[in-house]
Amino acid sequence: MEQRRRWILFLIGALVGVGILWVVQNHSNPARDEKRRIREQLNLPGMMFDFAVTQKGFYGHYVLYESVATQPDGSKIRSIVTGGRRHYAADGTELPEDRIWIEETYAPGVALAEAGPVKSYTFTFADRLTIKLKSGHVASEVVLPSGDVAVPLANQSGYAMVFLKAWQKATQPTEWKSLPDLVKAVNRLSAVDSAELTKINWQAEADLIKANTAP
Repeated sequence: MEQRRRWILFLIGALVGVGILWVVQNHSNPARDEKRRIREQLNLPGMMFDFAVTQKGFYGHYVLYESVATQPDGSKIRSIVTGGRRHYAADGTELPEDRIWIEETYAPGVALAEAGPVKSYTFTFADRLTIKLKSGHVASEVVLPSGDVAVPLANQSGYAMVFLKAWQKATQPTEWKSLPDLVKAVNRLSAVDSAELTKINWQAEADLIKANTAP
């Protein structure tokens, strides 16, 4: 009888414990879901916000491609390609890494180095284009030689996006230096009014981080 009583007490305790864990877990889910939602809105790794705010250049083994162009006023634009923020599927599987195209502008006479200072930055995706379609045309008409096909943007009528998946595979290792020429070629397609690398508003992302960071 004593043995049976102990088992009953054990089961009751276990059930109470499970109930408490269930309540705690479900109570904390909204907070976790909100943090996850915010993370998914970010496209840039934290280190990029840091060097942009401190006006430093992005150097190191993360750089996949680099080129420098001198402007008529003597300023220099350093273009690089690197990886983006890590994203995960609902089951926790890591998704393919985005590629980011960064342009750093250095004032005349400033050495191109990590210390900078960098005058200004632009951040865009290196692996996708945003396209404004000509009137009467649809996204599926925009087909790249690589086979990549544009898809309509659900929230922007007359606009489309093309992900450069096949282009990247066809040019392994990816010929990032030819990306500007690819953008020019897409701009010449009959259905395209304009095409550009998809922009990333890093200032807006930085503000989002600040607004959701506890003081």
